[in-house]
Amino acid sequence: MSSVHLTDIDRKIVTALARHGRLPYKELATQVGIPTSTCHGRVQALEERGVIRGYQADIDAEALGQAVSALILVAVRADQRDQVPVLAEELRSVPGVQQVFLIGGEKDLVLHVACESVSALRMLIAEHLSNRPALAQTQTQIVFEHLSGLQPVP
Repeated sequence: MSSVHLTDIDRKIVTALARHGRLPYKELATQVGIPTSTCHGRVQALEERGVIRGYQADIDAEALGQAVSALILVAVRADQRDQVPVLAEELRSVPGVQQVFLIGGEKDLVLHVACESVSALRMLIAEHLSNRPALAQTQTQIVFEHLSGLQPVP
């Protein structure tokens, strides 16, 4: 998506919704200082323009029994670099994968995964990563704590 011109009000709306996506229109309108009907129209326009891509629940993986969270850095073999987007898409569907990042540098992908145990993490790596010929190397980092940014939108 190309850059979209946003007004100060649009930015306030996006910032408020990034912090609390279920904020009622009336409360959102009060926070940004516009009438509720105007707020509703602006949110709808931001959705239509693709600025707001969707709304999702922030689920606590540990509460679901997935107590081990890890970042897995993945290097793709040099002769398979053109397959990075395809591999990323395939890896999104692996059970336990929370997020996939395509990155620059020594590694090509970062997977954020959540598993019920260290042995389950080891199994995920063995069954879904180690057996892929296109992957050259993985490096796993256990996450002790995850903190979201306080200012999600500039």
